[in-house]
Amino acid sequence: MINETIALRPGEDIHKIVQPKKKEDLKQRAYLNSLSSIIDYAGAQITGFIINPFIVRGLGSSMYGVWQMLGQMTGYTKIVDTRATQVLKWTLANKRDVAEIEEFKTDITTALIVTAITLPISLIIGAAISWYSPYITQADEKYYSLIRITCALLISCLIINKFFGLFEAILGGMNLGYKRMGLRAAIIVLGGALKVLAITRGFGLIGLSCVQILVSIVTGYSFYIILKKNIPWFSLGKTNLSKVKSFGKLSGWFMVFTTIKMFLLSSDKIILGYLAGTVYVSKYALTMFSSLAVQGALVAVITGMTPGICSLFGKGEYDKVKKARRVMISIVWLLSVSVGVAILLLNKSFIHLWVGTKHYAGNIENLLILLISIQVVFFQLDSFIISATLNMKSKVLLSACASALTILLSFLLVNKFYIVGLCISTLLGRMFYTIGFPRLLKKQMKDDTPVFTRQLIQPLLILILFFTLATYAGQYIFISNWLYLLCGGSISLILSAVLFWFTGMEPTMRKETWNVLSRIKLMRMK
Repeated sequence: MINETIALRPGEDIHKIVQPKKKEDLKQRAYLNSLSSIIDYAGAQITGFIINPFIVRGLGSSMYGVWQMLGQMTGYTKIVDTRATQVLKWTLANKRDVAEIEEFKTDITTALIVTAITLPISLIIGAAISWYSPYITQADEKYYSLIRITCALLISCLIINKFFGLFEAILGGMNLGYKRMGLRAAIIVLGGALKVLAITRGFGLIGLSCVQILVSIVTGYSFYIILKKNIPWFSLGKTNLSKVKSFGKLSGWFMVFTTIKMFLLSSDKIILGYLAGTVYVSKYALTMFSSLAVQGALVAVITGMTPGICSLFGKGEYDKVKKARRVMISIVWLLSVSVGVAILLLNKSFIHLWVGTKHYAGNIENLLILLISIQVVFFQLDSFIISATLNMKSKVLLSACASALTILLSFLLVNKFYIVGLCISTLLGRMFYTIGFPRLLKKQMKDDTPVFTRQLIQPLLILILFFTLATYAGQYIFISNWLYLLCGGSISLILSAVLFWFTGMEPTMRKETWNVLSRIKLMRMK
């Protein structure tokens, strides 16, 4: 059992001293972790909002599409990523309250070894991706060397993140993610300023890639400092071949799941660019900016709450897990609908003021992209909890089915319907997650309650109604002033939130959600 940090007399062994552990306030930790993630994500989105017009103008629409494709393409080096960092995070979260310190040290060492084993293969795959990247992006021959160098730099960035990710995984697993609050956001802002400098000075794609490497190094080292300060026992421990094999086997399931999931979640821009052209990728990526911001913020909330829920899961307190999950789903419904309505009404005006109307994909495309983002948030919630159980086989099967259907439909529909075809393919393919993950989680918790209840059907029907009306009204709204846009967005967000609170959430949902939110101490930072 992990105990509070205490002063030692000369000659005393910390592992022999037992002191009652102060009860952890899971609700407050969940709030702080979520707040930290939201601050980081807000920093990234605000920075992206400011620097993207510079990048679009500096690179041009077509080359900006290439930049977006390379960002996804380099992720394919994760095919051999054992995801040891994720295994470490969920292992620590699962047994945080029931394991000894030496066991944690062993897990850290084992994760480091498993990560290092895959490094040579990652480099080989990265080299192959870099070489063929000009052909996949269908760039002109004069840009071949530029694209290959850029791709190689981005792959180097991913490898750096792979090792530094161990530090973040330990903080997350020990439910101390909030200790980094604001740090990553500050580094991202600095990186954004450097990217603007690189673009305006004419360094182009290579300059942007070098900045990302610098940001990764600074972020990783900062996490190491935070880790040493807040977890005094952090160090490497003893391990053996048996533990490495066991960890590697579990990491292998995570690797297979991550690989398949990567094809599902990180191939849209590549497929669209290959089949329809990089200009469509630019429209898709820029129209997606607002929806992706909502998705990221909601996933940040979920990520902050998950370690506490995983701790309850590890102790077998399934009733508390189910209640926490219901509250999280209620919060996601409320935020998705309220912000989603604002996006459907005003995203066209936002794109016009931000980068120009020619980069807006269309109202139907805007709706479909928003639905994809909301769909991701809901299945990520159950995905994180299932990962904490370390039972990955069923997730792998669902992911394989979802990826296969999505890619097949994409090649059938994108050539004819472009962005709409891509979105429909994505929504239908990911239904395996939307339906499968809740059923899988209910099975693991031995929960035999019906899936289709009023708590699901009522908010879904209201969402459909609100989104249909907002999409129709969005055709006739065009605002050419930032102040009016901000005021309009705030009003639509507040009104839709209030309306959904009373019409989309049944009384039990409102009561449970309010009871949890009212207990959170907003200004308490520990």
